Amino acid sequence: MIIKPDKEASLTLGLRALAKRLDRKHLLFDQISKELLQAEAGEYGEKFIMKQLEKLSFVMKIYVLHNITLRYPLSFQIDIVVITPYEVILVECKNIRGNVELKNRPRQMIRTLETGERRIFHHPEVQLEEYVYNLKKFFNQHYIKVPVNGIIVFPFNNVRIDYEDGYFPVLTARELISFLQQRPIKEKCIDAYAISRFLVAHLQSYEVYPLCRYYGIEIEAIQPGVFCPRCQCGQMQWIKRKWICTSCLHTDQKAHLLALQDYGMLIDKNITNKQAQHFLQLSNRHVIKRLLTTSAYYKVGATKQRKYQILL
Repeated sequence: MIIKPDKEASLTLGLRALAKRLDRKHLLFDQISKELLQAEAGEYGEKFIMKQLEKLSFVMKIYVLHNITLRYPLSFQIDIVVITPYEVILVECKNIRGNVELKNRPRQMIRTLETGERRIFHHPEVQLEEYVYNLKKFFNQHYIKVPVNGIIVFPFNNVRIDYEDGYFPVLTARELISFLQQRPIKEKCIDAYAISRFLVAHLQSYEVYPLCRYYGIEIEAIQPGVFCPRCQCGQMQWIKRKWICTSCLHTDQKAHLLALQDYGMLIDKNITNKQAQHFLQLSNRHVIKRLLTTSAYYKVGATKQRKYQILL
């Protein structure tokens, strides 16, 4: 059973907004674009793994949680958690292509593309070790005795894996179902459902907003305006109570909501009327006030210095 289904991570949403609005000449633009591609590839791989686990949940009593964050003993985020009748298994997903070597001395992941380009990454089991340790500590804090193990999964077959035996099994997604079905049956069972609900009850949000502060990007480098949700390239203007795209002439009464979400993810969760005028490129403060107050934004502070809290 999928207890916490997959959904797009907040960091991916923020990176997409940042790549769209960041000045193309900015020193960090190439880095942000690369990180966005990596985040999207990672999520695509996780979704594929979740589909495999969903198939398995019809024939095996398992509970699956995707993209969970806990705060003890340190803040850590786990790609996928599978809870079986006998153990908790952490799945570290690595969506990477090319020839991959997993080395133990020192522990490194070396990726070589067909072009001959080589790049060295952290070995995934180093991070997975930390996650397993932290989750065990978390359970111990709450007097829960449960085995915690981990596996490293490459979701697709566009990778050739050469690895030296390590602490955790290394699989492709197609092997995942048979791997879980063949796990040894233990005498002592655990209450898998209760543990899944316990984890859900203790989930924390993974907060990186605002991204300008996170990456040290000056606000002036962020392009303001309401972007057209249809053509993604045209700027929209507010004319006769609706937004009209200057490129494709698409009309939309609520296009400002997406722009305000971008502001919240990139700059600040709170926005004043004056700030909204600049970011939405609309100088009529009365219209801005109406757009903010009718868009389910909370009011914060006195009238003169009033801010509106953006819901993300």
